Amino acid sequence: MENYFKLLYNIGYKRFFNKDEILFFEGETPKKLFVLLSGKVRIYKSIQPAKDIAPKEKTLHYITAPNFLAEMPSLLKQAFPASAVCTQDCEVLEINIETFQKQCVENPNFCQQLIASLCQKIRILEALVAESSLSLKEKLMAFLQDNAQSLNTLTQREIAKRLNTSPESLSRTIRELKAQGRIETKKGKIILS
Repeated sequence: MENYFKLLYNIGYKRFFNKDEILFFEGETPKKLFVLLSGKVRIYKSIQPAKDIAPKEKTLHYITAPNFLAEMPSLLKQAFPASAVCTQDCEVLEINIETFQKQCVENPNFCQQLIASLCQKIRILEALVAESSLSLKEKLMAFLQDNAQSLNTLTQREIAKRLNTSPESLSRTIRELKAQGRIETKKGKIILS
């Protein structure tokens, strides 16, 4: 895929975004196609539980470079279904949508890469649907197993955010799992038993 990104440099322009900078908001109409060249982006939806309550954010996924961002709404010229924020400094290639579509017609390999990227996003969506039926305890155990290598760097607050739950709910679940002997904690970090 990186070979194709090199070709895309000729039809796009690079922009740098700082950590916590917004790439696009849910509901905006795409004007260009984004390709994440370096960094990490969090895709999230804002949920308004009630008029008087502040909106909450539900993290849908983290996207790491190199990767397309929001290719479906961009190519279909539909509003972004979610917002995107940089979780670290990012380098993004912005490409005019019509220019990209022309490149796809001229180079079928671009279409294959785009289809592969869309299939990856479908897998992410399938995982989100499957995850929504799990209890917090099941979600936490799956998360801990999938991220075992980086547990020593993750705070419980970060884990709660990634699992779209409150730190208090996560704390209760951690206590339950500790009582069952399935996990341990040391200096606020979780260790699988």
